Amino acid sequence: MFGGRPSVGALLALPLAALASAHAHAATANASVNVNIVKPLALSRTGSLNFGTIVMNSLTGSRTVSLSTTNVLTCGSGGELACSGATSVPTYNVQGTNRSVISIFKNVTQLTNTSDGSKLTLTPSGPTSVTLTNSGAPGENFTIGGSITLTPSTSSGLYSGVVDVTVDYQ
Repeated sequence: MFGGRPSVGALLALPLAALASAHAHAATANASVNVNIVKPLALSRTGSLNFGTIVMNSLTGSRTVSLSTTNVLTCGSGGELACSGATSVPTYNVQGTNRSVISIFKNVTQLTNTSDGSKLTLTPSGPTSVTLTNSGAPGENFTIGGSITLTPSTSSGLYSGVVDVTVDYQ
């Protein structure tokens, strides 16, 4: 019976032996898996950015008026400007996941004179990030100030616009 034709068992053993030798050369590598699940950010605002009233007295050059995040007004230099009236800064509140660092982005904004359409550039100031010390309410507060630069050609009138503030997880 060992003569002409191979047995069925021998024919089946050949593919199984080939499979076994293929696995003998296989390799395995593992990769770690991480995922950070966070709460969606919520941003709210109370108040507005108000520089009060600025009187330009024979302005001879560019003068910058700044309103700090603590609501302290710096009214140019040289006595060419007189600042009066109530000032204010907006307070923002951000809520999200505890111990997360939140980036704060503030964009330069064009204010528009409501009388003649002329423009005045507002450069916002304030923190670039905050760290959340809790999840959800009460969140973390921060304020935004800003500066404007007046020139002899700045038109009188009420200038208005918006402060564009965006927050995101770092």
